[in-house]
Amino acid sequence: MNLVLIETSGNQAFIFATNKLRENVGASELTFQVGTQFVRYAVKAAGGSLPSDNRNPTTYPEISGQNPIEIILATSGKALLLVQNKELGQKIVHSVTLKALKEAPGLEVRGVVSRDFDFDKEGLHRLIGEVHRDFEKVRSKLPGPAARFQRLPIIAECASSGLPASVYDSLGSEPSMRSRVIMAKREVAQDGLKRIRNLVGEKYRLPYSTTEIEDLGCDWLAIVHADGNGLGQVFLKFDQVANTQSNRDYITKLRSFSLALDECTERAFCRSLDVIRLRRDRLPIVPLVLGGDDLTVVCDGRQALQFTKKFIECFEEETSKHPNVKSILSKGLSSCAGVAIVKPHFPFHAGYELAEELLKSAKKIAKKDEHGKKREHPLSTIDYHILYDASGPDLERIRRELTLDNGKTLLIGRPYIISKNQGPQNRHWDDLVKRIHAVQAQNEEGDKRLLPNSMLHELRESLYLGREVAESRLALVRQRYQPHINPLLVGNNLFWSEGEQHRTGLLDAIDTAEFWKAREEA
Repeated sequence: MNLVLIETSGNQAFIFATNKLRENVGASELTFQVGTQFVRYAVKAAGGSLPSDNRNPTTYPEISGQNPIEIILATSGKALLLVQNKELGQKIVHSVTLKALKEAPGLEVRGVVSRDFDFDKEGLHRLIGEVHRDFEKVRSKLPGPAARFQRLPIIAECASSGLPASVYDSLGSEPSMRSRVIMAKREVAQDGLKRIRNLVGEKYRLPYSTTEIEDLGCDWLAIVHADGNGLGQVFLKFDQVANTQSNRDYITKLRSFSLALDECTERAFCRSLDVIRLRRDRLPIVPLVLGGDDLTVVCDGRQALQFTKKFIECFEEETSKHPNVKSILSKGLSSCAGVAIVKPHFPFHAGYELAEELLKSAKKIAKKDEHGKKREHPLSTIDYHILYDASGPDLERIRRELTLDNGKTLLIGRPYIISKNQGPQNRHWDDLVKRIHAVQAQNEEGDKRLLPNSMLHELRESLYLGREVAESRLALVRQRYQPHINPLLVGNNLFWSEGEQHRTGLLDAIDTAEFWKAREEA
């Protein structure tokens, strides 16, 4: 027997290559189809049997004399199959990659077939590791999709991607020259939206077209990227973690666990929609990646933070109670997220890069405690940034500008911790909420804030002059505005100490108060 691994690469670059949401959705849908529909098409063409219900792991036909191919996994952008011989595996790889070349141009799709092995004698886990290493070797040797789109001789340029144009697209509000890559994305965009609408059902009113979310009047957009913690290590040691007794047991548990993760992520997403307020009778959110332990959405920037917090809480709850996840991870999974809030015309690919950097920042505090020691169970955390300028989404530069005294004073409390009663004090989500409510609080008539904007912005400006100046400014106004100013303080101070550093949550509260428009309770 042989293993077959088919996987896409450079997914995020493919999805966020343009600033058109319709094309982003279409690219995400093509990535999904490669690992699912394209693979099922190839399996059927090669004489294999398909499951009657792709969502139920018990319906996957096992490999046998009558069925020469078994689908182990077939998810968005990735498929793992068991075949009776190498030639059959090569036929499947050829079929999938050829179909991707025609229908998903610009997406990097590779496939490898393992060495021959004895299913009854050799451990499948070790072989999966081998085939992944073989995949990386193949990927490094073959040229990427960009090599297909040569610019000589000189030809017309695509209006969206800058690639060589192949057709004139006369449809839509902006007729122009388009590349084959862009046209492929546009052709399947509605399929992607329909699939998501079917997932969430009739309860929620998601956009019926990609232009609709652009026209809903959102003056800020957010790119939210969430990812589960520690899942890579689980798969690296899956045979030990799952306590598998045989290759058949391994396949059953791996498939069940993977499908369960998909279900948990989808359920968490659907439940999280409860906190979003409608804009013109629609929920201003479009999922781009939804599966495994990953979530990437574009949504109303003023509602993104509460949606993200709700998603992480729901994801933790769903994974902690799903039997096929609990059998592998008794406490379920935690999750981290990065939220980049940008103007609508800010390039999506740059916004996603910022969200990804914010996710990495969130994971640092999730995995290690304040003493730098690795946590046994990673925390759920959120890091975010509101990009007011267009100087570039360089998180290291952004955070450097919010750091004083050679790193000893930080003007933010981010990232914030979602997990209850864990991590550094004063940096929990509840602390952020308490500070935001203090900034937003109004008098009984509802026509005046209890903490004037002028006073808050004077304090905000003083932060950049140093901790001592800021605390002195606070002393001048504290008595006048007590007790309303107390939620912004730690003790009697704007700053709190955390190891050798001092942090403050004032800047977070002032900046974030304008991005707190969602419903806080589902």
